[in-house]
Amino acid sequence: MSKKNGPTRSTFETITPLTASPIKRKWADTERISKQHRLNLLALLCFFLLLVIGGGWLLYYLAENPIQTGEVTNIPFPAPVDVKKKSVEAPQAQSIPEVETDQVAREKEMAHQKLADFLVAKETLEGQGVAEWGEPSYIEMIKSGEAADSAFMNKEYKAAAEQYAQATSMAEDLAGRSDEALIRLLDEGQAALDAGEDVLAQSKFGTALMIDSASQVARRGLERAKTIEAVIALIASGKQHEAGGKLTLAAADYQKALQLDAYSQEARTALENATGRIREAQFQQLISAGLAAFHGNEFLVARKKLLKAKALKPNSPEVLEALLQVDQAIRLARIGTLQKNALAAEQIEDWQSAVKLHQAVLDIDQNIQFARWGRKRAAEQIRFAKRFDFFLANPEILASDSQLKSAILLLSEAGDVEPQGPKLAERIQKLDRRVRIAKTPIKITIVSDNLTHVAVYRIGKLGRFEVRELELRPGSYTVVGVRDGYQDVRQKIVIKPDREPIRVTVKCKVKI
Repeated sequence: MSKKNGPTRSTFETITPLTASPIKRKWADTERISKQHRLNLLALLCFFLLLVIGGGWLLYYLAENPIQTGEVTNIPFPAPVDVKKKSVEAPQAQSIPEVETDQVAREKEMAHQKLADFLVAKETLEGQGVAEWGEPSYIEMIKSGEAADSAFMNKEYKAAAEQYAQATSMAEDLAGRSDEALIRLLDEGQAALDAGEDVLAQSKFGTALMIDSASQVARRGLERAKTIEAVIALIASGKQHEAGGKLTLAAADYQKALQLDAYSQEARTALENATGRIREAQFQQLISAGLAAFHGNEFLVARKKLLKAKALKPNSPEVLEALLQVDQAIRLARIGTLQKNALAAEQIEDWQSAVKLHQAVLDIDQNIQFARWGRKRAAEQIRFAKRFDFFLANPEILASDSQLKSAILLLSEAGDVEPQGPKLAERIQKLDRRVRIAKTPIKITIVSDNLTHVAVYRIGKLGRFEVRELELRPGSYTVVGVRDGYQDVRQKIVIKPDREPIRVTVKCKVKI
């Protein structure tokens, strides 16, 4: 049986006060229609129930009180009757043709079937909230159903079946318009949300869910409608904080509003505006702090502040220009520090450190002239120092003419080197003394037997003699004696500076 039935037209037209709202009037009308329809169907069922009960009672009575038949006597038999004559003279009895009874039963069964179809269609529509979106077609459908009920009660089964079929057709037509109604309800629900009308929004989205229970838009709208009052309050609170300059508190309220309703465009826009103002205030504060540090020569602090400002506004010309100035100041300060340290290293003749420091300057800017000359100057000092240290660590090689010439040339070149620091001067002095010693000959005396041929490597052959004096520069020499038929002799002598004259005997005495 349907949940909602309707009254007759005259009743329906007079039950709704003109002062009621459209929604309340609609619900009142629907309730009255549904109630009347239920009463009509209840009366019909009661009628059928009384028939069944009466028939059952009659059968029970006949079973308990059977008809008594007595023996009948003295009843004269009727005279024989001519059947042919009787059939002509006597009128035939009138009765309802069996065809008519079957026709009524079929019409009644058809009316029952059409009623069932209508009730199913009506129940389906009412499950979709048709009373909210189906007027006036829904009211016409209810009235058609009432007309069918009246015809059925009056045993006008054929008319009832036709009327029920018409009502079912109206229901099917309404069902075909449910998608259109769903779109309209969603739009109306959204409009109610935008207007802050939470009750109306819940009604619209709730009815939309009755049409399509899987609609995520309707479900989301219904959830939003439940929180819209709190969201509106939070947005209002946020605006009040924002007007008072309390941007952080305002942003917190807007954030809470979005947590309740993630789809609130008003809350999202307000949050974006508040956070934008907070970001702008932070940006200006960082710019001011950075420039103040810059003017106080706290370049690294300034750069740190400005980089934070750049993170807030990457393309801000103001922060980019300030960073250029700070980076330039840091660069110049770094170059100045490196130059100062390089000159200090040169003062103590730490040429290795000087080269590194000048190179560090050139790594910043290859075109800085003082660093280029400084690196060249320090490298030259290192090269001279290595050459001096070689001769000073190996004085014996000065016995070699070529090495002695190299040392003399080095001393000559070193005279033009600038600057002449104490360490370089000391090296020059030491090597000069070594060269002078290496150039000063020492007298040696060679004694022989006038039979042995004597030769001194690096000096030459001396021939045979008994005594020969030579002046040789400090160094190592080898003296060789050769005589036919005798074993050669070989003797190595080392001449050191500042020593007494040396006497050497060279004679071949061992026969072969």
